[in-house]
Amino acid sequence: MDATAAYNFIPLPDKILPADLDAYRKDLLSDDEARRHKAFRAFLNKKGKLSGHIDLDMETLTPLFIGGNGEQPFSPAGRVILPGSTIRGMVKNILKIVSCGSWRGDEDVNDRHVYFRCLMATKKSPAWQKNLHKLYSDRMTSVHNKKPSKNAKTGFLVKNKRGEYFVYPLLPYHSGKRILIGEYEDTFGVRVPTKAPVSSVVWRDDTAYIITGNQDYKKLKRTKAAYNAVPPSERKKLGKQFIRYYSLHDADWSTNHRLTVPESVINDYVEDTNRRGVNLLEDKEQLPADKARKLGAKLNDDIVSVVPCGYLERDGEVTAFGHGLSFRIPYENGIMDAIPANLQQDTIDFATAIFGNKERWASRVFFEDGESEGNIEKLETATAHPLLQPNPTSYQLYLEQDGRKLKHWDAPEGVKIRGYKMYWHNKVSDWKATEDETKSENVVRKITPIKRGSHFHAKVRFQNLSELELGALLTVFDLAGVGETAAYKFGQGKSLGLGSVKMKATLHLDAADLYTTLFTDGALAEQASESDGSEYLRAFEAYISKNGLKRCWEQTMRELAEMLDWNQADTVDDWAERVKSMSGNVKKDANNKKNVDKRFINRDILPGIDEVYNG
Repeated sequence: MDATAAYNFIPLPDKILPADLDAYRKDLLSDDEARRHKAFRAFLNKKGKLSGHIDLDMETLTPLFIGGNGEQPFSPAGRVILPGSTIRGMVKNILKIVSCGSWRGDEDVNDRHVYFRCLMATKKSPAWQKNLHKLYSDRMTSVHNKKPSKNAKTGFLVKNKRGEYFVYPLLPYHSGKRILIGEYEDTFGVRVPTKAPVSSVVWRDDTAYIITGNQDYKKLKRTKAAYNAVPPSERKKLGKQFIRYYSLHDADWSTNHRLTVPESVINDYVEDTNRRGVNLLEDKEQLPADKARKLGAKLNDDIVSVVPCGYLERDGEVTAFGHGLSFRIPYENGIMDAIPANLQQDTIDFATAIFGNKERWASRVFFEDGESEGNIEKLETATAHPLLQPNPTSYQLYLEQDGRKLKHWDAPEGVKIRGYKMYWHNKVSDWKATEDETKSENVVRKITPIKRGSHFHAKVRFQNLSELELGALLTVFDLAGVGETAAYKFGQGKSLGLGSVKMKATLHLDAADLYTTLFTDGALAEQASESDGSEYLRAFEAYISKNGLKRCWEQTMRELAEMLDWNQADTVDDWAERVKSMSGNVKKDANNKKNVDKRFINRDILPGIDEVYNG
């Protein structure tokens, strides 16, 4: 059975299409400011002859929410507008696609390492789970004299005033002690919870207790004698019975022995939004350093917090850390490792040429806010389904698969991401949260979308573009003649059916004081002259063919047109089911137990755009 999702992916291009500005790359990427300025001026004088603006008339086809005023839509000066920055982001994203752009980790994708954990896999487990369990086991355990041992070590994670992190290891032969959960509860007169949140760090004087789970109280043994009386072969059936703990006095506080935690490791840890347990970087789990010093920790004056952790290290640096000794770990390969090397070159693509490159050259396209026409009506304020972030842990959805053995981020044969992520249109805007979801206050929020049928007008101004650059920019609004069947996505809640907007674009060229209607009923206007924009569209398409990208560009334009085709969402009876997020299929049965969609359990692969579109 195929997976379904509210999104899909436009495939990557075969290579980067260089902008005509790329001919000046050597000078433009120089550190010499005067040299850069001279090269850019030379390009503008030779090719940058076109200035003007594009009028955008927009109509919302579904409810739309762009935040900015808490739960209310973006409304500076008391009136709802479409921010120019939002329009800019949409146009630039599609321009990257239609012009076969480059990929950069600081701009096009959140370059990080995805985390995972797979503690168990039985003979009945799916093949993907066995594969992932082996990967986790190989990373987290070693075998010596036929006996397995954990690779993770224990220590204390500290933070200094500059925001830097270090791990102080435990002294030799101090790996921590264990106490029965039952004995811990009896000793301190507490109950370790059996329902989430279970995991925690509990400080008792100078000792940190690492709570990582619990079992049914009926299975807990209250004394060591009772536990030892259980035959070793039967102890696994008891489940978790122990809590690990260790003291500040067990640590090696020598700065010569402490391990550096690279900033990249901290950033990856922060980005692991799928973690449901303890976050070691949060204040509630940490012991203030001044209190730790009074209890025996020999810390430098610049240290501000201490928390126990498990960690993996290599060559004097921490490569991963977490709560307990079976924590979530990152794949060795990052997201950018799944991008072909030839798409990561410093070639100046059209998006970079037109939108600017920070301090090297300025943007030549400018976006005004979309002003509303008439009164903008709002829907009622209500709690929305969780506005979830991208989840690349679902590698069966995000990575190209060959249909045989599922490939994860560290697959030995290498992997490739599926492409540019975009959201399908869905006129069934089922955006309101369920009763159960409203209880999860940390992942849901209230929003007030504006109604469908709202109208806005905006301008996109451009200066000193070349003919090819203007052709690339106009392609964003033409989509190979799809015209009025195309709608674009704006704002938050795209996965919930929000944010579909129809646009009509008209071109004004300053050079000849020319006004032409670029599109009428999905086609170039009949009355348009040779300067109506069609010549620039044709020139850009010819340039693509000249650079050997015609085949992949035509596939890109076809699939992009399918992703943005509003008619499909508006007229196909089963369309809402085809593009439904699988997370919406998790329901409770008559016994109040959750039935997880089997496509999650089996990690079914997401079909391509053509397959979804054509049913």
